[in-house]
Amino acid sequence: MMKKFLISFGAILVLIGAGGIVNHISMTFKAVQEEQEMYGGSLEFMMLQLSGSMGPYLTLIIGGGIIIALSAFLHEYQKHNELNSQLIQVLSEQLSTKEVIEKSAPQSKPDNLKLNSDSTSTSDLDETEQKKDERLYWNG
Repeated sequence: MMKKFLISFGAILVLIGAGGIVNHISMTFKAVQEEQEMYGGSLEFMMLQLSGSMGPYLTLIIGGGIIIALSAFLHEYQKHNELNSQLIQVLSEQLSTKEVIEKSAPQSKPDNLKLNSDSTSTSDLDETEQKKDERLYWNG
């Protein structure tokens, strides 16, 4: 609902800005032609003087574009959040089924011994890596 409102509001701002610029340019062109007939002078200089007042119309176009971009970003962010919540739900279901399976099937003692020996060898490796890192840090 909010997305539709933001997109429509931004589109209205862009259309008003574009219409204002077209109207301003046509009025400027007519005014310059009349002034040139009356006073003479450079057409480019007169157009340059009158083109500075297009700021509000450009602001409307830029503001409408920003609002539309913000609406698109919010829509994509909402999709991202929905996908993340679905992912979290699936992962929590998988973890709960994995815990049920682990509780129902007890491990045998050789597996436990193997895990203990692996943990000691990995801790030894971690210590040697830390010593290497320290040595490189202090030497380097």
